[in-house]
Order: sequence, then C-alpha cells, then structure tokens
Amino acid sequence: MTIAFPNGFNCPLYTRAVLLMRSRDFADAEPLMRSSLIHEGETALSYHYLAEIIASQPGRIAEAIALQKKALSLAPSNPVFIAALGSRLKDGGDEREALTTLEAALQIDENNPIALPLILRLRRKFLAWESGAQEVATIQRMRLKGLNFEPLALLAYLDDPQAQLENAQLRAPKPKRSKPAPHDPGEKIRIGYFSSDFCEHATMHLFRGALKAHDREQFEFFVYDLFPKEQSEECTFVRAFADHYRDVSDLTAEEIADLSIRDKVDIAVDLKGDTFKSKQEIFAYGAAPVQVSFLGFPGTTGMDMMDYMIADHVTIPEGAEQYYSETILRLPNCYQPNSNCRHIPEVRNTRSDYNLPQDTFVFANLNNTYKVGPREFATWMKILKRAPGSVLLFYMGSDDISDDIAQKAEAHGVDPDRIIPCGALPQAAHLDRIAQVDLCLDCFSYNAHTTASDALWAGVPILTRAGKQFASRVASSILSAANLSDLSVKSEKLFIDKAVSLAKNPDEMMRIKHHLREQRLALPLFDTAAWTRDYEGTLRQIYQESQSATRH
Repeated sequence: MTIAFPNGFNCPLYTRAVLLMRSRDFADAEPLMRSSLIHEGETALSYHYLAEIIASQPGRIAEAIALQKKALSLAPSNPVFIAALGSRLKDGGDEREALTTLEAALQIDENNPIALPLILRLRRKFLAWESGAQEVATIQRMRLKGLNFEPLALLAYLDDPQAQLENAQLRAPKPKRSKPAPHDPGEKIRIGYFSSDFCEHATMHLFRGALKAHDREQFEFFVYDLFPKEQSEECTFVRAFADHYRDVSDLTAEEIADLSIRDKVDIAVDLKGDTFKSKQEIFAYGAAPVQVSFLGFPGTTGMDMMDYMIADHVTIPEGAEQYYSETILRLPNCYQPNSNCRHIPEVRNTRSDYNLPQDTFVFANLNNTYKVGPREFATWMKILKRAPGSVLLFYMGSDDISDDIAQKAEAHGVDPDRIIPCGALPQAAHLDRIAQVDLCLDCFSYNAHTTASDALWAGVPILTRAGKQFASRVASSILSAANLSDLSVKSEKLFIDKAVSLAKNPDEMMRIKHHLREQRLALPLFDTAAWTRDYEGTLRQIYQESQSATRH
C-alpha cells in the first residue's frame, strides 16, 4: 500500500473519480472511487479523496473522518493527510482534537495550505495562541502562499483596512451580468432585505425595532430568507413584517436575483456580507438597480456590483473611503440600529445568580473568543494587576475553556480565581447578567458590536480603543451615540490607565451608570424612531439618484 499509485499503474477508475470530484459531481465520483479501491488497489490518496467526496455530502462527516483516518494509517507522517483529518474533525464538531491535529501537521510543514487557514481561529477559540508574533508569522505565511482568509477572522487578527479590502476583493464574486435598469416608479419604493439571519440572531436583535418603525406608506418590503429556521418569535415577526416573504433556501443565487428582478425591487439590501450561510453571488447577478451592504458584515465586500455601504462619521472617517469598494453612505449618528423595545434589566443586585462576588469591581469581556488575542489578554491582565481585588467575567461561548483561561492567567502572574468564566444565555438573561458588571473591556481589532450596545442598554459602560478599520471603530461609534465618547481611547496605555482609574473612582462609575439608565431612551443610540427616519432618508436619496440617472 502506498500514498499514490506506482508510476505507470493503469488506474482509469481512480482517474475518472478524481476528475468528477474536482467538477463537484460527488454522487458519480463516489462509486467509481470505491470500485477503484476494490479493483485497482488501496492507496492513501484514494482514501483521502474518498473522504473528500463523502465530506462534501450532508450528514456524512463521521464516515469521512473514518476514511481520512484510514488514509493517514497508510501514510502516517504525511502533513496533507494529517491536516485533512484536522479539517474533518473540525467539521464534525471535535474542534479541540482538530486543533491538536492541525498543530501536528504544521510541525511537519509550517506552510501547510489546509492547516494555515484553520489554525488561527481554533487557537483563538481555545486561547491556544503562544504570542502575537506567532499570529503575525502565521498570517505572513498565509499571504505568501496566496491563501485568502475567512473575512470575519481576519478582522480579529489585523487592524489594517487595506489588508481587509485586498482580502475581500480576492474572495468577492465577479460580476455575472449587468444590474437591471431602474424600474418605473411605483406607488412605493420597493426594498429587498436578503439574509440567512431572520431568527434569534444579533442582526434581528439590532434591527427589529427599525423594521417595526418602518414607514409602510412610502416603502414596500420584500424579505428573501436564505436559510429559514424553525419557528421562533423573531421568525414570526419577520414574516408578519414582510409585505412579501420569500423562502429562497432552495434557489440558486441567479434564481434569487431573477426573483428579485421580477419583484421589481428598487434597492437590494444585503444584511449578510461574506459570513456564514451567505450568498454574495446574488448581488453579482444584480438583484436590483441599486445594491447596498449593511449591518451583517463590518467591512467592505470588495464587490464591484455593490454600490453602497452604510456607515457613519466614526466608523469610516473622512479620508478613509479609499479602503472600501462601495460608495459610503453616512448616517448622522451611529450606523448601528438598536431596538428600544427590548428587555430592560431591573436595577437590583443579583450578582450571586451569576457567580459574581459582592463588593468587588467587576470587569467583563463578553466578546466571542475569536476576537480575543494575545494583545487583548495581556492588556486585561495588566489592568487586573493594577486594580487589586477586581475580577474579570470572561465569556467562553459554548466550550468549557476555564482551564485554558486559568493557565493563561497564571502565565501573566494573575490569580486564576480572579477570572470568572461564563457561557451563553438567552437574550433577556444575558442583559440581566451584564447589568451586574461594572465595566466591559473591549477587544481591539474587532470591537464588541452588538455586545457593546447590549452593555449600554443594560446600563453598563464599555471601554474601547479606536483603531483604523471599520470593525475596530464600531464601539467608538456606539459610545459617541450614547454621549460617552471619552470612553474611547487611542492607545493600549490609555486603555489600561482609564480602566484602572474607573475601577478606583466609584463616584465616576456611578455618574456614568446613572447617565445610561436615566437617559437610556433619550440617547441617539436608542432613539429607534429617529434612526429609522435617518435610514429611510438615505434609502430615498439613493432611490431618487437612481431614478434621476435614468432620466438623463
């Protein structure tokens, strides 16, 4: 048994199976590869490709993992097969074992093209990074190999808007055809919302209030649901909101664009971007005369066919337009919508319900762990050292990484008992827990976004550091719209100094919390009706410009 067939070996079944696999004809490739294993002999490469064929079909990942292990048993030191097993394990949900396997592949080949794109995110998930230098070296190797990055992940590693633009352009689908000409004016402006997140998701937590406040006299709304979920309150709300609800989960990108054109949508709003379960190709086919990127992805799409991106003067300051492929539309306050009809936590002490100590200053990191890198963690540990007695509530997500957190704390000379791990909660309970915190500490390259506005809604300030790219300036924008711009600083030193100062100044903390709780519904950040009017004004503006262009 060998890795591949000996030179000159006649293996037409194998050759044909590989050709079919590469053209994504997995159904026909599978029986041919199985026949090859029987009639042409077992090789590691045959099992490796069969694993790839099986993994490409829904619900068969366990079978693919077994086949990949078989390939590896025949070639145990081959880094491609080791990395492929790591990738399969990740897809199968065994991410910690996947991380160990991918690290083993990189020990043999530090430029392994399968392992490199996966390792950064998994190291972040389990706080398994060694240093900032290790992350930078991994990123540099990926760039030298010409590998593109998962966009949400790259935002967390690099605060570099030029790098984000270049990566987006590498991944962006090329134009498939021209956009349709503007439709003849109807009684109302027809807006199409496209997303796979019309469910219990951050997008809906933010946008629900604005949808509810929309002017139904001036606008007609089409919802194109890319990935309908089981019925929930948010799903029911969206279907009731839509003038026309379309389940497009079984349609191709071209078919969805064609449907939108038949619906005579005037403005297509992509609420998803290049994220999980997205279909950017819809907009490469031209779903509407005007196409807008908004809310779902905090950066440029890099798409020639995307006309506009909605931002504000903080997230994309004047002069930074060069880093975005779209024309920038700035709302007067924060680009982020917020629903002012959400659960409001009561002002009462329930710290014991969340394993939080009484009479102690509580910092919190409630960002997903993929946003937490060596720089953030080191900064937070410096703050704990300079604020004796304080603790840090640390969000773990769905994995128990309490031991990993403890090890990282000890490495920085901090008592692990001062870090209190926590997991996910339903939205109302999540807000109730935030209300028990004194100060949230932000991540740098990829800020808290929904989490930042959640904190302020719960009456708790967040401290951020304003960076260069959109994703690193969102919390600054949110704080500006909450009239708390002084909680956005420009360096890590100022971040540490400010956090320590606030921890030692209970009167200032009380003033800030009082401001948030007493002024909550008067702040621009949470004035849903005013935000919706500004947003609708922007939609009317680009619709009128589109109509005007056709008349000239």
